[in-house]
Amino acid sequence: MNIAIIGSGLTGTLAAISLAKSGCRVDLYDRLSDEELLDRERTYAITHSSRRILENLDIWSKISTDLVPFKKLNVIDYELNKTVKFHSNDLLNKDRKYSAVGWIGQHNKIMVSILETISSLENINKIPTSVIPNTKNYDLIVAADGSNSITKKKLKTPYFSFNYDQICITTKVLLRGANSNEAFEVLNNDGPFAILPLGGDLFQIVCSQSKKKGTKNMSLPKSLFLDYISTLLPYGIEVDCMVDEPKSFPIRFLLNYSFHSGNYIYLGESSHTFHPVGGQGLNLCWRDVQSLTSLISSPFLRKNNFIIPFLYSISRLFDVLSISLLTDVLVRYSRSNANIFYIPRIIIFYILYKSKIVRKFILNIMTNGFLI
Repeated sequence: MNIAIIGSGLTGTLAAISLAKSGCRVDLYDRLSDEELLDRERTYAITHSSRRILENLDIWSKISTDLVPFKKLNVIDYELNKTVKFHSNDLLNKDRKYSAVGWIGQHNKIMVSILETISSLENINKIPTSVIPNTKNYDLIVAADGSNSITKKKLKTPYFSFNYDQICITTKVLLRGANSNEAFEVLNNDGPFAILPLGGDLFQIVCSQSKKKGTKNMSLPKSLFLDYISTLLPYGIEVDCMVDEPKSFPIRFLLNYSFHSGNYIYLGESSHTFHPVGGQGLNLCWRDVQSLTSLISSPFLRKNNFIIPFLYSISRLFDVLSISLLTDVLVRYSRSNANIFYIPRIIIFYILYKSKIVRKFILNIMTNGFLI
């Protein structure tokens, strides 16, 4: 099969590798150079579903040395002053041998290994433009050009979206009192925020809060901004210093009504974008890649490739809808401060704290999604 992929971010490039290794001829379209693709300050949580995908593509061994594993995930409800701890032994048996709940990786380090793999595959042709001159040359066209997908606009593919009244602030800090193999997801009325280990005393702060408050905090002098971050940290953890300038971006929910249009297939954030709470974004995008590759690997479907876009949409529906709903509920749960929600919050945390079965179920969803 001849396949065109528009967009060479982490989703588009991984799709190119996966489809090329399944025997397809892939043209990868993007106007950005490799240097521009590497020049992005983002941090990702990597789950076991992504680890398996990378292992199957022989990329995990290249990337894993640059990832920081965490063995414990602490979920803290500030309103209740309660903590639920997820350990690596709460994982499914097949995942426990890795002794990690998940991994934290930085964009440029992951992208380096992926670009090196692309350059080693002869059936991937990188084309420095985002415009396909003749779409009739391809059996399928994959749009992986992000949440502001130009492809989607051209095809007028309908979608549902709304803006959270929040921005996300990220910065790297050195912390005292934090364990380098633990991650934190903290729920409070301003919105959830995460503390992610980057090795040693270095951590990534990912903080979501109202636009008004976030804009005000972004304008603070560095010393006052650090004072503010200190008020968010769990007891016993203190900020030593900030090692980069804080950055912010608006938080948006977006979901296509369909994940295909004709022989076009939407992968990753071109079809779904949601709140960063829980670190599910990249992992869901890579499961899109896995599902598409599985369909294209079928000899029957290769001969009848006109049906692949429809089957892809069906195969991804449950996983995408479930994770999108789960993250949205978690955000609304975090920000709910009405008395009517207090008792339900106590019940939820009590069940999570007492029931290992429930913790395993929740952790399995977070690490593997709702694949069908």
